[in-house]
Amino acid sequence: MLQDVFSKQSEKRILAIGFISLFGLFVLLAFYALINPKIFNLLLSITASNILFGRMSGLSIGIAFQMNTFLLILFNLLIETILVLIFYPLFVMSWKRLHIIPYEPLRDFFQRSQESARKYEPLIKKYGIAGLILFVLFPLNMTGPVVGSFLGYLMGFGHFKTILVVILSTLGAIMVWTCLIKNFEATLIVYSDTLIAVLSVAAVSVLLWYFVKRNFLNGKKKED
Repeated sequence: MLQDVFSKQSEKRILAIGFISLFGLFVLLAFYALINPKIFNLLLSITASNILFGRMSGLSIGIAFQMNTFLLILFNLLIETILVLIFYPLFVMSWKRLHIIPYEPLRDFFQRSQESARKYEPLIKKYGIAGLILFVLFPLNMTGPVVGSFLGYLMGFGHFKTILVVILSTLGAIMVWTCLIKNFEATLIVYSDTLIAVLSVAAVSVLLWYFVKRNFLNGKKKED
């Protein structure tokens, strides 16, 4: 059944599942925003940190606020799975036709991802699935589940196999990093408010830089 859903030429169905999952995440956040604002702020912080800075920052926030370990792992897995289910089919559809992505920042992201995927493809192919698992596990530049799923496609894996390997590898990586970060749990708890403040300032700075770059620097380059 699942293999049929993720069969060849089913990118649109995978994308639909990704957006349905994203909608479910929004519903979950909205529910806690009404019922328990404290949990809502925590989940929102984890979500934003994971997307902008990676899983380590998201996990660090959850551990700092003593979130249940099982729920913390599950929630971060949900976030990264949603990213894969949305970006993987878009990457597949845009692989030979990058111009079909109208949004310039997203198109630039896919272009960088293509370059990164081509760079690591020979190395990953040498080790097959084991190489792909390690690629997802290690927090290096332009690695992780999203780019890992792109590599799975380039290696000729089917959609189902690619997504399954990437999600299971992501689960393993989240569990490992949770155990490692928990060694610093006492320190994180003491500086939890500072951690939130620093990541919030960093997130605002990233968004501000993106706004300035898009509206002023890029416009100036075009004029020149």
